[in-house]
Amino acid sequence: IDAAEPTDFFDNFFEEPVIWVEGQKYTSVQYLGFNLFTAPGTEADGCLNVGENIDACYLGSPEVLNDTQHRLSIFTQAIDRAYASEYWDRNPETLKIFLAPEFYWRGQKGAYRIGPSLNLASEIAVKSLSGKLRHQRFKHWIVVPGTVVMVQHADQSYVEMSHRPYENISYYNFAPIHIGGTDLMYLKFKNFISSIDFLQITPGVSRQVQAPPGRAHEFCKKHPDSNGCIYHRLPRHLLDQMGWQDFQILRGGILNIGGVRVGFEICLDHAMGQLCNNDLKPDETVDVQTIVSAGMNVASGPVCTKPGGPTFLADGFSRTELSLNRFGQGRRSTMTEAKRRRYNVGLTYGADAMVSMQQWVADTIYDLTGTGFGTREAGMGTLPGGSESAGSTGIVFKQIAALGEEWEELFAGYYATASYKEAQRAENLLESSLKRFEKKEEGAVETEIPEPKVLPTVDFYGPLKLPK
Repeated sequence: IDAAEPTDFFDNFFEEPVIWVEGQKYTSVQYLGFNLFTAPGTEADGCLNVGENIDACYLGSPEVLNDTQHRLSIFTQAIDRAYASEYWDRNPETLKIFLAPEFYWRGQKGAYRIGPSLNLASEIAVKSLSGKLRHQRFKHWIVVPGTVVMVQHADQSYVEMSHRPYENISYYNFAPIHIGGTDLMYLKFKNFISSIDFLQITPGVSRQVQAPPGRAHEFCKKHPDSNGCIYHRLPRHLLDQMGWQDFQILRGGILNIGGVRVGFEICLDHAMGQLCNNDLKPDETVDVQTIVSAGMNVASGPVCTKPGGPTFLADGFSRTELSLNRFGQGRRSTMTEAKRRRYNVGLTYGADAMVSMQQWVADTIYDLTGTGFGTREAGMGTLPGGSESAGSTGIVFKQIAALGEEWEELFAGYYATASYKEAQRAENLLESSLKRFEKKEEGAVETEIPEPKVLPTVDFYGPLKLPK
């Protein structure tokens, strides 16, 4: 087996890269979040005959090249539609950050197996996407197209010699980071394996990748550095074989671009405080913190921005979030009644289909009756920009459909769609009921209330002025 480096080894001893794009200093930042499901599918998404007592599966094509090309096509369509939108800030002093969720590139077996087929597929996809994002039109953008998940099987004699379980597979999970309009590209490797990162499927069932125990498992408490507990960093020669030769390893989790310190985390690393407690000194801060995840939220981990500094999250359960750490206490935490640790990050603004539907229902009732429910702060139970009934948050927030009218056809078999369909069905029932009410009562909703977005979106937060 190729020697793989632990991802946290001496990371905090490396100097952060300093980047200037044509000497531009940034004073503001804008977040563009690709909002979709990258979590495994269920029976409702077509997971049939996977195995006994299994109610979920990985989606994708069994052919690695077909799989990566289809995911590449979806991503490029989404970022092209975002670029064509009027909602992103054309001011060169505004740094645009586009994030897709963790596990965007995963494959039908739970991870891509390292080998000749993956080498070819990866090389083609990397060349295509990096070539696109090098274009001058993406100047003053940072693009993180989700994470890539791979596994490498060990030689059986090595496994027998180690006398330790879970040494037969090395797991890799990393986020490519593209500095748009330049040749600068980085790879940020995830450190901690979560128990929800892989489906607990018996090896041999549909040739699925063996699930590691994950950080919270009793085994990992005794063997924290085992292959089943931490992801590793791919050796340079394997990265080169797969087309990643122009990417630098981001060892410390921070880039300094245009005078703005941007921190990067992947899912469980955020809850474990990788950026705030390992990459930074206790009194250090970043200007912007970013998280790509699948099963995480901002308040579940420490935030180390300055007071008013943004944290952006793109989660694979179809949600984006923003926190501004208004109190400057994002490193402080307490335990909830449910024994979960929560951090004092201030109000978290979030967008998902359920929030969008809740806001639509609340605004419709408010328009019909003149009285809304509750006196909550705008942003609590509303989309990040606020709502008709709750008022404005003061944050500029817009959404567009990430893909065209054929999005379901594009997503089918690759990303979960069943929850969107059920949400659309509920929306249709509510709309039909409202029309019947309006006809019966001879009244109508007078305010133009935006319909809920119950499909994959690109969410635009800001621009936001960076604190000094």
